[in-house]
Amino acid sequence: SPDFSSLVDALEDSVVNISVEIDEKDTRGDAALPDMPFFKQGPGKSYYSAGSGFVLSNDGYIATCYHVIEKADSVIVRFENDKNEYSALVVGSDPKTDLALLKITTDKKLIPVFIGDSDSLKVGQWVVAIGNQFQLGKTVTAGIVSAKSRRVPTQASGPYDAFIQTDASINPGSSGGPLFNARGQVVGISTAIYSPGKTQFGGTGFNIGIGFAIPMAIASGVFEQLRNQGKVTRGLLGVIIQKIDPRVTKILKINEAAGALVADIVAGSPAEKAGAKRGDVIVKFNNHDVLDHDDLPLMVASTDIGSVVPMDVVRNGVKMQLHPKIVELTDDASEEGSADEVEQIKANEIGLYLDDLNEELSKTLKLPVSEGVLVKGIEPGSIADIAGISVGDIIEEVNREQISSSQALDKLLKSLKPEDPVLMLVRRQSGTRFLTFSVER
Repeated sequence: SPDFSSLVDALEDSVVNISVEIDEKDTRGDAALPDMPFFKQGPGKSYYSAGSGFVLSNDGYIATCYHVIEKADSVIVRFENDKNEYSALVVGSDPKTDLALLKITTDKKLIPVFIGDSDSLKVGQWVVAIGNQFQLGKTVTAGIVSAKSRRVPTQASGPYDAFIQTDASINPGSSGGPLFNARGQVVGISTAIYSPGKTQFGGTGFNIGIGFAIPMAIASGVFEQLRNQGKVTRGLLGVIIQKIDPRVTKILKINEAAGALVADIVAGSPAEKAGAKRGDVIVKFNNHDVLDHDDLPLMVASTDIGSVVPMDVVRNGVKMQLHPKIVELTDDASEEGSADEVEQIKANEIGLYLDDLNEELSKTLKLPVSEGVLVKGIEPGSIADIAGISVGDIIEEVNREQISSSQALDKLLKSLKPEDPVLMLVRRQSGTRFLTFSVER
């Protein structure tokens, strides 16, 4: 393996330890804090070594993770080879990406890091994680990039995750510290370790060799907004999207299972105003290819508020361009959500008990629509049950054909060959979504 000693020597003064003062009553029942090194206690206050950070600029801005300072009443920054403590102001934080920006005031000459291009990082390239743990000093681990754009099921995860995965051992005290490439440029921020069944966010805290870092391509924009306005604003398109099952590409009249399938559209949203429809496949947004449905939320979030952007969609095999005007995502608005919840598994029969919808039934049941087929019951273990169809669902489409009656649905299903895929649009309280399954007889 390569020798990173000279790189580490040049960078150690840019990596800091971050300790937090927390009101004792705020720590009761907190599973994460007991694992932090405890080092001082005052009346009603406790100090913990929460993690690491790094110098972003010579005027005192420090980068770290939100979960490192989340419960802090005050924050202390310490440098390697410096016995002084520096009180830090929390300039702003962004829980959605688990990032926070601090600022210290000091006459000390600060050495900021160099920011690298995380997008150009390749799987298999070497990376170095540096942390600064209280009373232990710097901690250095090296490894390779195992994967990019990873989504990890953590308490801090969300639609804006696209982690760098590495086998460089990331210790809990290194959270918030930098991940460097072989040229000594920061390409990520260490945020999570993976331990069986849990993560470092309230997890067991032991490492089995999988670490995750927030790419600087995401973090730099967040820090810029936090520095300029103390908060992060994000764009809103107003669509609920799904991953495209390869079995239904022919039904959707697309060449490959790439893009984001629109399962539902928020009323009054930019997407609706621009003419987007359920069943559209978004293949390009703001001149960037949407290769996977998870790509879209990040693209929309980083779009300037008020800008009109080109959005290429495929509708019934026809490619067209829409031009939504992006609005700001507010706290009470829904993000670009995913409707993916259920695995599609083959079964022997449909197993549905149905009722045709009409205006009278729709009014009686207070349903949002008066056309389609209402699911009254489901045979346990049937394909409908396993595929995720629920009692109360309204079946509106099958294979992009409108369904007006249970008879029409049965006729269509009986016409399918055993290997034919079914793309079913159902409406439920949370909105509409597509289900995919196959029929075997």
